[in-house]
Amino acid sequence: MTATAAGNTATVQQRPSSTSPVRLLGAAGRDMDLCIPRSSRPGLGSAGEISKRDSLWPGRVRRIGRAQLRKWKLNALCEPVELCLSELVTNALAYGQGGVVGVRLYQADSHLVIEVTDGSPDKPVLRVADPDNESGRGLALVDAIAETWGVTDDGTCTWCRLSVPREQP
Repeated sequence: MTATAAGNTATVQQRPSSTSPVRLLGAAGRDMDLCIPRSSRPGLGSAGEISKRDSLWPGRVRRIGRAQLRKWKLNALCEPVELCLSELVTNALAYGQGGVVGVRLYQADSHLVIEVTDGSPDKPVLRVADPDNESGRGLALVDAIAETWGVTDDGTCTWCRLSVPREQP
């Protein structure tokens, strides 16, 4: 499956990943990989800035994630997964390195796992934002919504895990 929007193409592939420690849960045959081409070059501009073109990707990834969850009949997870995807992808675009941001969504036993690879060895840090700050809440939201989250030892992949409800609508 390939998603195209505004001249950019993100490719969705079915392939295994070994970047996340939660991968040890065991695959249930449900996975989606998305490679997002970055239009802005990391290191240009201020840290945390993303190009106008790249700023469209979090919304696209939310829609792709929702479609995949509906296909898997995991509708109850759409809203929390969309929020986690949006926050992790935005952080990867703003602070990552390299020309591609990787997004992986898969079900492992009774959990749904999101992995976002950004190519940067700098590990994200959970911050407490002041009420007037316009940013700095992304990982706090992921922390509040996900069962658990973390970063790979090399810092290039941030992941989170959500429980799959027993009863599916």
